[in-house]
Amino acid sequence: MTSHSDFGEIAPEGWPVLAAAGIITILLAFIALPLGGFALGLMLWLRHILRIPVRRVPVDGDVVVAPADGVVTSIERQQRTEDRHMQDGLPPMARITIRTGLTDAQLQRAPVTGRVRDNFLIPGLFLGAADEVTARRDNERREITLETDAGEAVMMVQIATRTARQLICRHGPGRALAAGASLGMARMGGLTDLFVPANAELTVTEGQSVLAGETVLARLAGQQNGDS
Repeated sequence: MTSHSDFGEIAPEGWPVLAAAGIITILLAFIALPLGGFALGLMLWLRHILRIPVRRVPVDGDVVVAPADGVVTSIERQQRTEDRHMQDGLPPMARITIRTGLTDAQLQRAPVTGRVRDNFLIPGLFLGAADEVTARRDNERREITLETDAGEAVMMVQIATRTARQLICRHGPGRALAAGASLGMARMGGLTDLFVPANAELTVTEGQSVLAGETVLARLAGQQNGDS
């Protein structure tokens, strides 16, 4: 579910995949032309989903945009969990889950303007995404926390699945990012949890298709702490 069909440049995280596919295509073409034709079709598909699509990023400073393309599969308010974000002293948060398909653009983007506070990988399994509760608990995941200038924390969690086995975030702690900036990729597909403050105004519904960097998922309440 990708809105813009433009063939933009390839995301840096996509080049290793395309290079491997190119080598396989050449080898298969030497073995049999039909095999080479099939592999070429596969390359065109990869070229499509690994590109950097053009997106219209909202300019409002208080918005939270989708970090990934896909479909919103669940929304939980006042979410309490034993995950790391609770141990970091963050209050209960609302959680929006996005499932990225194998026809969606795979590039992920910063959901808010702010600085990366944490970026760490939690090893785990690579179970299917049908049971999101189990996948969220047992699968490998990468937690990326961004803090806005107003001191509000928004956490994005890349969750591995059978197809998404490499969770990539190209930015480390301290890096300043604008909302909609390229962040990384979960190769390929997978689930993305987005945690926002519980008092944020949610603007999406379950079942809605979203575009990374473009679809507004929530509006922050504009916390009063000028911050610490």
